[in-house]
Amino acid sequence: MIEIKKLTPELCDKWLGFFDGIAFSDHGEWAFCYCIEGHMTRADNDALSDHAERREYAKKMILEGKMQGYLAFEGDTVVGWCNANDRDNYAYIRELFDYQKYMPDKRKTKSVFCFLIAPAYRGQGIAGQFLKRVCDDAGKDGFERVEAYPFSDVSLQYQFHGTEKMYLNNGFSKLADFGLMNVVAKDL
Repeated sequence: MIEIKKLTPELCDKWLGFFDGIAFSDHGEWAFCYCIEGHMTRADNDALSDHAERREYAKKMILEGKMQGYLAFEGDTVVGWCNANDRDNYAYIRELFDYQKYMPDKRKTKSVFCFLIAPAYRGQGIAGQFLKRVCDDAGKDGFERVEAYPFSDVSLQYQFHGTEKMYLNNGFSKLADFGLMNVVAKDL
Protein backbone atom coordinates (compact mmCIF):
# COMPACT_ATOMS: atom_id res chain seq x y z
CA MET A 1 0.00 0.00 0.00
CA ILE A 2 1.41 3.37 -1.07
CA GLU A 3 0.95 6.42 1.16
CA ILE A 4 1.51 9.91 -0.25
CA LYS A 5 2.88 12.50 2.19
CA LYS A 6 3.64 16.17 1.69
CA LEU A 7 7.36 16.94 1.98
CA THR A 8 8.13 18.69 5.26
CA PRO A 9 11.46 19.60 6.88
CA GLU A 10 10.91 16.64 9.22
CA LEU A 11 10.99 14.30 6.21
CA CYS A 12 14.22 15.80 4.82
CA ASP A 13 16.37 12.83 5.85
CA LYS A 14 13.92 10.41 4.22
CA TRP A 15 13.98 12.50 1.03
CA LEU A 16 17.79 12.59 1.04
CA GLY A 17 17.96 8.84 1.67
CA PHE A 18 15.75 8.25 -1.36
CA PHE A 19 17.98 10.40 -3.57
CA ASP A 20 21.21 9.05 -2.07
CA GLY A 21 20.42 5.38 -2.62
CA ILE A 22 17.15 4.38 -4.25
CA ALA A 23 16.09 6.98 -6.80
CA PHE A 24 18.89 6.50 -9.31
CA SER A 25 20.02 3.00 -8.43
CA ASP A 26 19.56 2.09 -12.11
CA HIS A 27 21.09 5.32 -13.48
CA GLY A 28 24.02 6.44 -11.36
CA GLU A 29 24.89 9.10 -13.93
CA TRP A 30 21.81 11.06 -12.81
CA ALA A 31 22.45 10.74 -9.08
CA PHE A 32 23.74 14.33 -8.88
CA CYS A 33 20.23 15.66 -9.69
CA TYR A 34 18.66 16.23 -6.26
CA CYS A 35 15.73 17.77 -8.14
CA ILE A 36 17.02 21.34 -7.91
CA GLU A 37 17.15 22.11 -11.64
CA GLY A 38 13.65 23.57 -11.81
CA HIS A 39 14.41 26.00 -9.02
CA MET A 40 17.44 27.49 -10.76
CA THR A 41 18.24 29.25 -13.98
CA ARG A 42 19.97 27.04 -16.51
CA ALA A 43 23.24 28.90 -15.96
CA ASP A 44 23.08 28.45 -12.18
CA ASN A 45 22.16 24.79 -12.56
CA ASP A 46 25.09 24.20 -14.90
CA ALA A 47 27.46 26.03 -12.52
CA LEU A 48 26.42 23.89 -9.55
CA SER A 49 27.78 20.58 -10.80
CA ASP A 50 29.37 19.17 -7.63
CA HIS A 51 27.32 16.27 -6.23
CA ALA A 52 27.84 17.19 -2.55
CA GLU A 53 27.09 20.87 -3.15
CA ARG A 54 23.86 20.01 -4.99
CA ARG A 55 22.83 17.75 -2.12
CA GLU A 56 23.46 20.50 0.44
CA TYR A 57 21.59 23.03 -1.70
CA ALA A 58 18.57 20.69 -1.88
CA LYS A 59 18.71 20.05 1.86
CA LYS A 60 18.79 23.78 2.58
CA MET A 61 15.80 24.33 0.28
CA ILE A 62 13.81 21.59 2.05
CA LEU A 63 14.62 22.90 5.52
CA GLU A 64 13.60 26.42 4.44
CA GLY A 65 10.36 25.15 2.87
CA LYS A 66 11.41 26.21 -0.64
CA MET A 67 11.57 22.67 -2.06
CA GLN A 68 8.01 21.41 -2.07
CA GLY A 69 6.32 18.29 -3.25
CA TYR A 70 5.28 14.84 -2.16
CA LEU A 71 6.87 11.56 -1.15
CA ALA A 72 5.40 8.12 -1.80
CA PHE A 73 5.98 5.65 1.01
CA GLU A 74 5.61 1.92 1.20
CA GLY A 75 5.77 1.38 4.93
CA ASP A 76 8.73 3.42 6.12
CA THR A 77 10.53 3.38 2.75
CA VAL A 78 10.34 6.23 0.25
CA VAL A 79 9.57 4.83 -3.21
CA GLY A 80 8.77 8.02 -5.11
CA TRP A 81 8.99 11.79 -5.29
CA CYS A 82 6.93 14.47 -7.03
CA ASN A 83 8.34 17.99 -7.25
CA ALA A 84 5.33 20.34 -7.16
CA ASN A 85 5.43 23.98 -6.17
CA ASP A 86 4.01 27.41 -6.91
CA ARG A 87 4.93 28.12 -10.54
CA ASP A 88 6.56 31.39 -9.46
CA ASN A 89 9.14 29.39 -7.47
CA TYR A 90 10.56 27.71 -10.58
CA ALA A 91 13.23 29.91 -12.17
CA TYR A 92 13.70 27.37 -14.96
CA ILE A 93 10.05 27.64 -16.04
CA ARG A 94 10.06 31.44 -15.88
CA GLU A 95 13.22 31.45 -17.99
CA LEU A 96 11.76 29.01 -20.52
CA PHE A 97 8.52 30.93 -20.86
CA ASP A 98 10.34 34.27 -21.27
CA TYR A 99 12.69 32.72 -23.81
CA GLN A 100 9.82 31.27 -25.80
CA LYS A 101 7.82 34.53 -25.58
CA TYR A 102 5.00 32.68 -23.85
CA MET A 103 3.04 34.57 -21.25
CA PRO A 104 1.45 32.08 -18.87
CA ASP A 105 -1.92 32.66 -17.34
CA LYS A 106 -1.77 35.04 -14.37
CA ARG A 107 -3.93 32.87 -12.13
CA LYS A 108 -2.30 31.34 -9.06
CA THR A 109 -0.78 28.17 -10.51
CA LYS A 110 0.73 25.05 -8.97
CA SER A 111 3.35 23.46 -11.22
CA VAL A 112 4.21 19.79 -11.40
CA PHE A 113 7.86 19.79 -12.40
CA CYS A 114 8.88 16.14 -12.19
CA PHE A 115 8.29 12.65 -10.87
CA LEU A 116 10.90 10.20 -9.70
CA ILE A 117 9.80 6.67 -8.93
CA ALA A 118 12.05 3.92 -7.55
CA PRO A 119 12.94 1.44 -10.31
CA ALA A 120 11.00 -1.47 -8.77
CA TYR A 121 7.84 0.67 -8.47
CA ARG A 122 7.67 2.20 -11.94
CA GLY A 123 4.60 1.51 -14.04
CA GLN A 124 2.38 0.94 -11.01
CA GLY A 125 0.40 4.19 -11.12
CA ILE A 126 2.31 6.10 -8.43
CA ALA A 127 2.72 9.17 -10.65
CA GLY A 128 -1.06 9.23 -11.12
CA GLN A 129 -1.54 9.05 -7.35
CA PHE A 130 0.85 11.98 -6.95
CA LEU A 131 -1.02 13.97 -9.60
CA LYS A 132 -4.37 13.43 -7.89
CA ARG A 133 -2.93 14.54 -4.54
CA VAL A 134 -1.29 17.63 -6.08
CA CYS A 135 -4.59 18.69 -7.68
CA ASP A 136 -6.61 18.02 -4.51
CA ASP A 137 -4.21 19.96 -2.29
CA ALA A 138 -3.74 22.79 -4.81
CA GLY A 139 -7.47 23.49 -4.78
CA LYS A 140 -7.54 23.49 -0.97
CA ASP A 141 -4.49 25.79 -0.89
CA GLY A 142 -6.11 28.47 -3.07
CA PHE A 143 -4.50 27.63 -6.41
CA GLU A 144 -6.70 28.14 -9.46
CA ARG A 145 -4.78 25.94 -11.88
CA VAL A 146 -2.30 23.07 -12.00
CA GLU A 147 0.21 23.15 -14.83
CA ALA A 148 2.77 20.59 -16.06
CA TYR A 149 5.40 20.23 -18.79
CA PRO A 150 5.46 16.77 -20.41
CA PHE A 151 7.95 15.98 -23.15
CA SER A 152 6.34 16.05 -26.58
CA ASP A 153 8.46 13.12 -27.80
CA VAL A 154 6.69 10.10 -26.31
CA SER A 155 9.54 7.84 -27.46
CA LEU A 156 11.89 9.31 -24.84
CA GLN A 157 12.58 6.53 -22.38
CA TYR A 158 12.54 8.72 -19.28
CA GLN A 159 9.39 10.80 -18.96
CA PHE A 160 10.28 12.42 -15.63
CA HIS A 161 7.91 15.33 -16.29
CA GLY A 162 5.07 12.80 -16.58
CA THR A 163 3.46 11.77 -19.84
CA GLU A 164 1.06 14.00 -21.72
CA LYS A 165 -1.34 11.04 -21.88
CA MET A 166 -1.43 10.80 -18.07
CA TYR A 167 -2.27 14.48 -17.79
CA LEU A 168 -4.92 14.43 -20.51
CA ASN A 169 -6.52 11.36 -18.90
CA ASN A 170 -6.75 13.35 -15.66
CA GLY A 171 -8.60 16.38 -17.00
CA PHE A 172 -5.68 18.48 -18.23
CA SER A 173 -5.73 20.31 -21.57
CA LYS A 174 -2.81 21.19 -23.83
CA LEU A 175 -2.02 24.92 -23.71
CA ALA A 176 1.24 25.33 -25.62
CA ASP A 177 3.80 23.41 -27.65
CA PHE A 178 7.47 24.29 -27.18
CA GLY A 179 8.78 21.57 -29.46
CA LEU A 180 10.62 19.59 -26.78
CA MET A 181 7.96 20.12 -24.14
CA ASN A 182 4.30 20.95 -24.03
CA VAL A 183 2.38 22.87 -21.41
CA VAL A 184 -0.73 21.19 -20.07
CA ALA A 185 -3.06 22.62 -17.43
CA LYS A 186 -6.13 21.82 -15.41
CA ASP A 187 -8.38 24.53 -14.02
CA LEU A 188 -9.48 23.84 -10.46
